[in-house]
Amino acid sequence: MLVHLMASQPASAGRRPPPELVSVVIAVHNGTDLLGDQLDALVAQTYAGDMEVIVADNRSTDGLSEFLRRYPDADALRLRRVDASERAGAGYARNTGVAESAGDFIAFCDHDDRVHPGWLECLTALAPEHAAVGGGLETATLNSADVRRWRQLLPPDVPNGFPGFLRWSPTCNLGIWRDAFDGVGGFDLAYAEGGEDADLTFRVQLAGGSLGFAPDALIAYRLRDTLIGLWKQSVMFGEGDARLFAGYHRHGMPRRHWLATVDVIAYALIRNPLLPTWLTRAPRGAWVFHTGNLVGRVKGSLRHRCFYV
Repeated sequence: MLVHLMASQPASAGRRPPPELVSVVIAVHNGTDLLGDQLDALVAQTYAGDMEVIVADNRSTDGLSEFLRRYPDADALRLRRVDASERAGAGYARNTGVAESAGDFIAFCDHDDRVHPGWLECLTALAPEHAAVGGGLETATLNSADVRRWRQLLPPDVPNGFPGFLRWSPTCNLGIWRDAFDGVGGFDLAYAEGGEDADLTFRVQLAGGSLGFAPDALIAYRLRDTLIGLWKQSVMFGEGDARLFAGYHRHGMPRRHWLATVDVIAYALIRNPLLPTWLTRAPRGAWVFHTGNLVGRVKGSLRHRCFYV
């Protein structure tokens, strides 16, 4: 189900003043091992405006509440924990975090990444011109060279988008005005298998708002560093893409080109890790990601009664 897809245009047409208060919202489930690095990175922001940090606790069992109470720079960040335990899932946690926040501009990041010092400054600099703004992702800081070979992301200065359709931005690096977020109903919780970030930014654009891109609003993005973790993530991404197609093909989202489907099937067969490495010439992780994504698109196509393989 699409949430308020054709809502009235958010009050973001034309240039508006800079944000009065930025609420940084972080959804967390058992993330105390990495959250401290992200909070430290937020303390180091060059942004000169007012900000608060909301940690939406989604059923954590690793002592998150105590961790936040003991965090030494909690006052500087205006750090608050909100209870988002009623329903499992990052979308629900983020919706809850936004509802409990006070800012007129919301900035989303993830607990296991690390924002660059100028992240919020660059994101908010472009915010007056758009309903929402995405930024760039770099993988060199937090990942080994071997892990980076498993999954190739777009360069940090290139925005994400579905060919022939709309751009989108991952929620690990997204800023959005509160009225634009509320105007489309926030995250659609039906996207439990992935794709909720693209769905949100699609709805904002279809409602009349624009999605800007600030390449210098950088985050250090943490890749999955185990094959099982990578498989689960890639399957989830594939299922999410199929669900997006099921929901948005009537708005002009095209199918994947048949050559792209042939290419990924051929890759899965030829680069099979059961074959000798000298023949496949590909890291096992790359095969896991591409094949998992294909499996996810097949599963999603069956589940949502569409064809997006």
